[in-house]
Amino acid sequence: MLRLETGPGETLHVSSGPFQSHVKGIDADEFPSIQPTGERPTTRIAQNVLRRALAEVAFAAASDEARPILTGVLARFEGDQLTLAAADNYRIAVKTLPILDAVTETSVVIPARALNELARVLSDIDDPVEVVLATARNQVLFHLEGIDLVSRLIDGQFPNYQQVMPQTHATRAVLDREELLRAVRPAALIAHESANIVKLQIGGDGDGGITVSANAEVGDHVGQVEASVEGDGTTIAFNARYLADVLTNVMAEQFALELNGPLSPGVFKPVGDDQYVHVVMPVRTTS
Repeated sequence: MLRLETGPGETLHVSSGPFQSHVKGIDADEFPSIQPTGERPTTRIAQNVLRRALAEVAFAAASDEARPILTGVLARFEGDQLTLAAADNYRIAVKTLPILDAVTETSVVIPARALNELARVLSDIDDPVEVVLATARNQVLFHLEGIDLVSRLIDGQFPNYQQVMPQTHATRAVLDREELLRAVRPAALIAHESANIVKLQIGGDGDGGITVSANAEVGDHVGQVEASVEGDGTTIAFNARYLADVLTNVMAEQFALELNGPLSPGVFKPVGDDQYVHVVMPVRTTS
């Protein structure tokens, strides 16, 4: 049996059989306050829908606190849709998903760390999670049966990511996600010794296929990936980790990779899903 007893000076006495511990605590009044949330949820979202969307977006948020706003995920509620967007200096992930209760347009920035914790408690079911904005608009609450998760919001202006989203492309390659991931992973092992750079060479019309390569002092790697290519052939270099991240977190069978040459961002779109887009900035190389 485990016995818990409070003692003087905010101390907790824990005992079990021959073992005893004393843990010093802090006055409960110092615990962060939870703002009143109002009488009804701002909206509701199916748990499985939100869980998948968080998996596809939150990983792209920045981990560097130098720009705190980028450590969050923009949540823009508009009508019967919610758009989630995350970005660091090298990539952007955007997902639009349906919500169950229409709302007026509003935007907040939620820490990615809080959303990752939320994803851990969401289930792969249709039952909804309630989303409630605090009256003071400095906190957000997610409510599901038996669990309330409250997070502060990040104050500031999220960058206008839409300005850097390519609207056209000169090359479009449709490929199998797992096949490209299998080619990227061994290349990434070599690339780790050479600025983490992986090159993709895409054939033009009638010369389909993608060559994935990496070179370093420790060796080199070349892999071939089948693809259906439209437009011009081109070569582009990416950070291997960013390629692996999108290919690992977005569970699509096929991706469309859209390019505008070696110096423009690469755009990854799941085939058959026009509600998600992922942009990865290229790496400049000398060759």
